[in-house]
Amino acid sequence: MAQTVFGQTDALALSIAAWLNTFPLSMPIKAQRRFVLIDTASALPDVNSPVQVDIFPDIEICDRQGVSPAFASHYAVHLFIQQRLTGAANEDAQCALLTQLRSQIIEGMKPWPGFQIPNAVNVPSQGLYLVQVKNADQKGLYDLARLLGQHVYASDTILVFRAAV
Repeated sequence: MAQTVFGQTDALALSIAAWLNTFPLSMPIKAQRRFVLIDTASALPDVNSPVQVDIFPDIEICDRQGVSPAFASHYAVHLFIQQRLTGAANEDAQCALLTQLRSQIIEGMKPWPGFQIPNAVNVPSQGLYLVQVKNADQKGLYDLARLLGQHVYASDTILVFRAAV
């Protein structure tokens, strides 16, 4: 039987992936919700294929609003962009394009009127708004060691959304 109800962050990741696959971007992409990272370089798309954009469900933070039964909820997902650069005419130029793609995706989400997660368990939300963007770790905008060692551009960004009230 196919799953029809998802956890809040999982439902958000599915919604973002669906939106990304229809959003006009400067490069072709293949966006999908994932739980397992593709970490084998040979399994990643090369420069002639759509860029791998994975959305990973992350943490959910809920705070009770005073003594009322209302909660303010925040949902985080990872935006993980990867592409193998082997065969690129100019790896620096390709990295610049991939960094531009990351910025395009983030900037495209800022004015968005909110992601809908009607298939979320218990509390379907009518609008989740982007409230915070940060790098996932201390590697910076992209993983320089992986770029130099494996010729793979990998950028992991945490996106935090707040439920509309």
